Order: sequence, then structure tokens, then C-alpha cells
Amino acid sequence: MALAQETIQPNEAATVAAFVEFMKTASAKRFPTGTIQRFNQGRASGCVNAELTVLDPLVAHLRVGLFKQPGTYKAWIRFANASSQTDRDKDVRGMSIKLFDVPGTNLTPGSTTQDFVLNSHPVMVAPDTREFLELLKAMEAGGLQRVRYFVTHPKSARVGLQARQQPSCHLDIPYWSTTPYLFGPDRAVKYYVRPSSAGSAEPPETPTDTYLRDALRSRLAQGDAQFDFCVQFQVDERRTPIEDAMVEWKESDSAYLPVARIRIPRQDLDDAEKLRQCETVAFNPWNCLPDHRPLGSMNRARREIYHAMAAFRAARA
Repeated sequence: MALAQETIQPNEAATVAAFVEFMKTASAKRFPTGTIQRFNQGRASGCVNAELTVLDPLVAHLRVGLFKQPGTYKAWIRFANASSQTDRDKDVRGMSIKLFDVPGTNLTPGSTTQDFVLNSHPVMVAPDTREFLELLKAMEAGGLQRVRYFVTHPKSARVGLQARQQPSCHLDIPYWSTTPYLFGPDRAVKYYVRPSSAGSAEPPETPTDTYLRDALRSRLAQGDAQFDFCVQFQVDERRTPIEDAMVEWKESDSAYLPVARIRIPRQDLDDAEKLRQCETVAFNPWNCLPDHRPLGSMNRARREIYHAMAAFRAARA
């Protein structure tokens, strides 16, 4: 059976266009004046300088694209809440990674970065772009429309509840790409990043509005933090589908294989320039080498949505 195969719906372009218009309208309503924050992961806990080092040696079938040769890339990482404006709320947490000066042809013309967008839960709350748009419309409308959506979509309701968490620190939890990517010709992977530092932060007895940022600041004032960067291969379309972002690729079906190590050195989280860049930086998984092309409905939509919304926010910066 062929792997890494996409199924493109005939109405996808119209769905993506509607998605962009919805996000622009909703964002303008949320922020009628001043800076428009990100629609998702708008509130950052912090942005940090980091580096990603490709492991040496890697077995032959892992030496692909970015991981073809050993080396170290400078990186920028943004940790954020998915939707909440306070750390006291349970929420999905995000880890977005941007690697700099990546050689080779990039799928985004003129770009020399490789971006990875990850969440603290292994699956999304909707299977594809069309359904995700309907979910966001219901969430934005609130009230009965929101209740009606989750009553008629019990799996989304279950995933949404399971995904919300209150970790001790962004440095203490794993992150998943939730969506698949090529790994060279005819192979697909998902990305998985797990903490590998010794020790962890103590959860606060009473979470404050900024406890995650405070924990990140405290940890990085004391020393370095590390993560293992792993890939997980598609094994078949049933257990590891490309187009359904609600299906977890289970470790029992496909192991997480380390291909790189992330080091976040000791640093000052409150550096003024770092704070500024944290709000202006834009991530897009289509900033990547062809060997790592994004796959699936969610990722195909992201190419247009992320680009459009970055430009929309920049116009009001």
C-alpha cells in the first residue's frame, strides 16, 4: 500500500478562502483598534533563543532533508497558550520552532528557515479544515450554537476536554505536530518533541495569571533546558491516516525515533528585544525543505491561512 498519499477535496480552495475571511472578521472584532494578536496562541509565555543539533550518527533511513548531515542550527522558540489569556485556565499549550540559515530550496520562496508548529496534545479537535472552520464559528458565536456543536460532535467535545491541561512549566511537557509531513519520497512522519532535562518545576499550589511565564523565567535563569526531537513514521492509512487529524498515531504502532536534540541555553526571558520579536515573529510549516512538505487537509490550508493572517496582523502592527 502506498504511503504519504493525500486526498484533496474538490471544494478545498473555497473552504480555505472562507476560513481566511472568518479569521479576519473575527480578529478585527476582537481587536477593533491597535495591534491584532494571533487568532491562536495569542498570549505567549515567552520566546527563547535555542539551537537544534542533528544527531550523529543517524541510521541511513533517518538521514533525510534537514537531518541528512550532522550539524547545529540556531533556533527561536515561542511557547504560548492556545486560547486563554491567563495561565490559571486549563488550555492546550504550544511550542513553535523556527530554525535559521537552513541550506537548500525552500517551499516558501526566499525563505531560509524551517518552521515546526507543535501542540501539547497528540490530536486536533477536528479532523479536517472544513470541520475545523465549523467548530471555530460555533466557538466564536458562543451560547447555544457552541453547545449544539459539541452535542452533535461528541468526539470533538471529548478531545477538547482531554487536551486542556495545567502543566508545571512549558519545559516539562511533550509536544506533537498533530499533522503529518513528508520525510523524503513516499514516506510520512509526525513530529514529537519531548523534554530530556533533568528535573522539573513544582506545580504551584494556586496557579496565578502568569505562573507558566514565571516558571519559564525561573528555570532558564538557573540553567539550560533540553528536548529530544523525534519522528514517527506512518505505517498504514488505517492506523496512521494522513487526512484525519483526530486520529492519534500511537507509539505502540510506530515508535518515536530521535533525530535531533534541542538545547535552550540559560538566558534572560525579559530582554526587551526578545519581547518585541515574540509578538512580531510569524511561523508557517510551509517554511520548509521539500523533503519535509506538509501533508493533509489541515496543513494544505495552513499555507494560505498563516500567510494571509501574518500579513493581516502586520498591517496593523
